[in-house]
Amino acid sequence: MFFEGAEKKLEIIVSKEHQPLYEKPEAFWKELVENCEATILSSIRNDKQIAFLLSESSLFVWDDRILMLTCGQTKLIKSAEFFIDSLGKDSVDCLFFQRKNEYRSHLQTSDFIQDAQFLAGQIEGEALRLGKMHSHHTQLFHTTKAFKPIQEDRTCELLMYDMAPEVISFLTREDLTKEEIRKLFQFEELLPGFELDDFVFKPYGYSLNGIRGEDYFTVHVTPQETSPYISFETNLKICEKSQVLLHQILEILRPFSFDVMTFNCSTEFDFGNNYMKTIHVQDKLDIGYDVHFRYYNKKTDAPEKVYRYKELI
Repeated sequence: MFFEGAEKKLEIIVSKEHQPLYEKPEAFWKELVENCEATILSSIRNDKQIAFLLSESSLFVWDDRILMLTCGQTKLIKSAEFFIDSLGKDSVDCLFFQRKNEYRSHLQTSDFIQDAQFLAGQIEGEALRLGKMHSHHTQLFHTTKAFKPIQEDRTCELLMYDMAPEVISFLTREDLTKEEIRKLFQFEELLPGFELDDFVFKPYGYSLNGIRGEDYFTVHVTPQETSPYISFETNLKICEKSQVLLHQILEILRPFSFDVMTFNCSTEFDFGNNYMKTIHVQDKLDIGYDVHFRYYNKKTDAPEKVYRYKELI
């Protein structure tokens, strides 16, 4: 069974005239999500934000912005179109649209260039690629309208591939429960004080949202052997404090390779002797964001086993 775990990502920051966004009725967010052909499964909220758990990933809503991640064959660009049409293009102070390299990009209903061309027809912006086209990379469209982010505006994405065999075996158990997955990840110990909302998909897959004040983190698991992928994203001060959290996640899941994508976090990560950094791309955007993309591989001298396409025969 194949499923594309790599997310498409949309972030939109709106002008003060359209704040607070989280006071919009849930019917608006339901329609926004339906436009990309996903559905809302559940939600949690506090006085700073709402976190929606989706059939394909997550939607977060604050007073001044939204963050939406969708996977599979979702059409996230359609949600972007709905949002811009509903509020008007002048409401958009800043927009990011991001697409990670995919296992089977030919199965998607559009590619990044088509999505970026559509956005460029709505609002002024530019498109760029971070990383090598034949290797791990991400592609990014962002607005070029004058903008200055708030000091707390930062993001760290840890995007992991090909986890340890015992981790894959555990995550593909048909009787797996939310409690067992939480115990594996140890997030209640690693990130105390967060309200959590999670869901186990059948036959495989898992999503989790966590919120605490304005802070968030989100986890999405695609454990299938044909497309093993796990993502972790947060706006916590990982860069300024320490790298302990990322180290602990890597020790638990032991991926063969992973990417670290950061916005306004210039710290050089050190993951010890187990991994080597093979790509590092950095760009300072004119709209006030320092963007870094890093790609790491596990160091190993052991030959890899041949993969046999059992599902095709």
